[in-house]
Amino acid sequence: MKFYDAMQLGACNLKPLIKETTDEKLKKKYKVALIVKTFLCVLFCMILVTAFSKVFGVENSIVGVVTVIALMTFRFSNLNFKTSQSAFTILGIFLVFIISPYISSIVNPMFGFVVNLISMMIIVILSCHNVVLSNQSTLILSYLLLYGYEVNDFNGYINRVIALIVGGIIVAGIFYYKHRKVSFNNTIKDIIKDIDLNTKRTKWQIKLVLGISSAILLGELINLPRVMWIGFSVMSIIQPDIEKFEFRIKSRYPYVIIGCLMFGVVNIVLPQEFRGYIGMLGGIMVGLSATYKWQTSFNCFGALAAAIPTFGLGGAIIIRIVNNILGALYSIIFNKIFDNIDEKISGKFNKDIISQA
Repeated sequence: MKFYDAMQLGACNLKPLIKETTDEKLKKKYKVALIVKTFLCVLFCMILVTAFSKVFGVENSIVGVVTVIALMTFRFSNLNFKTSQSAFTILGIFLVFIISPYISSIVNPMFGFVVNLISMMIIVILSCHNVVLSNQSTLILSYLLLYGYEVNDFNGYINRVIALIVGGIIVAGIFYYKHRKVSFNNTIKDIIKDIDLNTKRTKWQIKLVLGISSAILLGELINLPRVMWIGFSVMSIIQPDIEKFEFRIKSRYPYVIIGCLMFGVVNIVLPQEFRGYIGMLGGIMVGLSATYKWQTSFNCFGALAAAIPTFGLGGAIIIRIVNNILGALYSIIFNKIFDNIDEKISGKFNKDIISQA
């Protein structure tokens, strides 16, 4: 394997290779590839986010984040239908990013729930036909980030619109370039036709979107700060297969607590002039982490670094922990209720079919 090819692999692929390889020279190459890849990714993120911040304003630096994570995902991932149609679909999803998060953040919670439900359902149906790709981890995350980091005035929103148009064009363009030679049998019409309430995929899509939207609604109704963190927690936990769901339920809140404690220690120990780099440190550690548990912990660094100016160190840590625990508990309750209702509806439907036969 060439060094460049090794750099294209993630930590979850490279770390097993490092562990299993007996050739010390090859082991060293894999280690260097992982480190170089991680630093280059963080550097690229910093440059792009800084550029968006300079051009479109600090409050729209989040659009740079959205663009970066979409680029890093869709260099390799796909929407499971024709490349040209997928590229235009990505532009359409960025159009949803322009309209829906802003509207849902300025209206009453009930109307916001409807906007979120419809918008995220559109995103999930169009991007998660192949559930193995986990595209919701990027696109729903992006939606929630734009919802949580709202703009404060009309000029800020206009800049956000322009920034998202630019970001959408960049992502769709790179996606098309990287996948232009790949052939897909499906078209977007096939994706729409495959919506079927009797399939596990469609049931999971509904469960995911309804779970996130209702969790955000409850958070807004009781005036929880940083309610998007509850949405992140629910999105992360509600998975298509039960084994992954149960694993993440057990792992999510303990490793959020660990991440918050690590952040607190680092923030206290580091001199004031170096604390601005903690978020970058978290990004590096996420890139070097091969497991969900430690990625969850180190993801806390960037989130808490952004929250400290508003809530202070102690307040940010408490809110992060509480919101993630609430998200995990809500995921358990919602998942149980959804599955029970689904079983009753499916059972009644099957009985009706048998009686008509």
